[in-house]
Amino acid sequence: MSDRTAAGRLGAAVIAGVTILGTALVVAPTASAAPAAAPSARVTAAAPATAAKARPPLSATDQVVFDRLTSRSTLKALGRDLAGMVTDATTGQLLWGQTPLERQVPASNAKLVTAVNALSVLGPATRLRTTVVQGVAPQDVVLVGAGDPSLSRRNLSTLATRTATAARAAGLTQLSVFVDDSLFPRPTPAYGWKSSYVPRDTRAVRALVVNRARRGDTSIAAGRLFAELLKTQGLVVKPKLVARSVAPQAAPVLADVSGQPIDAIVATMLRESDNDYAEALHRLVAHQAGFATTWTGARLAQRQVLLSQGVDLGASRLYDGSGLSRANRISPDGVVRVLSLVFDGQHPALVSMQHGSLAIAGRTGTLGPRFRRYTRGPTKCAAGLIEAKTGSLSGVISLSGFARGADGQIKLFSFLLNSVPSTLTTRRAVDKLAASITGCW
Repeated sequence: MSDRTAAGRLGAAVIAGVTILGTALVVAPTASAAPAAAPSARVTAAAPATAAKARPPLSATDQVVFDRLTSRSTLKALGRDLAGMVTDATTGQLLWGQTPLERQVPASNAKLVTAVNALSVLGPATRLRTTVVQGVAPQDVVLVGAGDPSLSRRNLSTLATRTATAARAAGLTQLSVFVDDSLFPRPTPAYGWKSSYVPRDTRAVRALVVNRARRGDTSIAAGRLFAELLKTQGLVVKPKLVARSVAPQAAPVLADVSGQPIDAIVATMLRESDNDYAEALHRLVAHQAGFATTWTGARLAQRQVLLSQGVDLGASRLYDGSGLSRANRISPDGVVRVLSLVFDGQHPALVSMQHGSLAIAGRTGTLGPRFRRYTRGPTKCAAGLIEAKTGSLSGVISLSGFARGADGQIKLFSFLLNSVPSTLTTRRAVDKLAASITGCW
C-alpha cells in the first residue's frame, strides 16, 4: 500500500526542518486565469522540509514530545506501516519523524489539499452564483448549475419566485424548464474508486445538486423541483419532462441566487469530511484556474496551484479531491508542507483554516463526541487543543492537522497509516499520538 523509498527510511531521528515559504496566488473571484507557475526554490521535492543537516537542540517541552512519540509510535495497534512527522509551525523545525517521506494512501487527509487550493484560487468570501436564464424560445427557462454543493431548496424557491416575477413582467404564464450542468462533464468515477463508492460514499459529480442529494441524476432532479416551485407561483410548466440544454451565450439572466461563501463550504467539507463538497471544490478549482473540469484537468490544476504557492509534491499522486481513491499517495512531509501555508503569514486567504474549519478534538465534526474521540482518558485532556482532518478507508487511518503544545506554540503534524490491523483500535492509538503533541499526557 505504501512506497518505502530509501529517502523514506529516515526512521524516528529528529532532523532539521526549514520554514515553508511560498508566493500567494491572487485570483479575482470571477476571473478564469491559469495560476502563475513560480514555485519557491526553497520548497521542492529535491529539498524537502527534512534536510539532514545539523539541527538546533529541542526545547524541553519539545523533547518531551519527541520522547513520548518515539515510545508510543511502537504501539502494536498502529501496525507496521506508520509514517508521520511533527513540526513547529513558526520555525518549521522538525520535532519528530518516522519515515516522513514515505508516500501513503491518505484517505480524507487529501481534503487538506483541496481546502488550501479552493480558498487560494476561489477566495474565502466568494459565493457561487446559480442562475436562471432565458432559453432559445421566450418561454424557455434554463436553470444553470454553478457547481455549488451547498445549493438548498430555499435557494431554489428564491429562484422560482424571482423567475416567476420576470416571466409575468414579460407577459408569460407558461414556461418550459431546462437544466444546464455543462460546467462539469458527464460523471465518471475517479481512478482508484471502488464501484460501491457511488452513491454510498459520494454522488456522481455534477454541477447542479439541491439539498446535498446523492442518488439519481441530481441535475434533472433539481430541474423537476424547480418546475414544481414555479407551479406554486401560479405558472404553467410544460412539458412535464425536464431536459438538459446548454444555455445560449449571453442569455438574459432572469434570476440568480448566491450560495454560502467558499470558506463556509470548505469548513463543512473538512469538519464533516464531506466527499461531495470536496469533489465539487476540486472541479471548481480547475475551472477557476483555467483547466478542464475533467478528472485529469482537476488533477493538473491541483498540482499547479500548489506549485504557485511554493509546494512541490514531487512523486505524490492524488487522483481526486476527496481522498476516496485508493491510488492516492502522499507523504506526511507533503501534508505538513501544505498545512504550513496556513500559518506562514503569506497566505491571508487561508486564515480561516487556523481555527474552527477543521474538526476540533472532543468538540466538533469527525473528532467530536458523536465519534467518541477525545472524550475519555487518556486523550480527553487534549480536547480543544487539536484541530485536524481525519481519514479512514479499509486498512487506512490518517490524522493530520495542528495542536497547541505545552509551550503554547502551534505544532503541525501528519500521521498516515496503511495496512492497519483494526480501524477502531488504530484510530484510538493515533488519537494518543496527537494527544502526545499537546504535552497533556
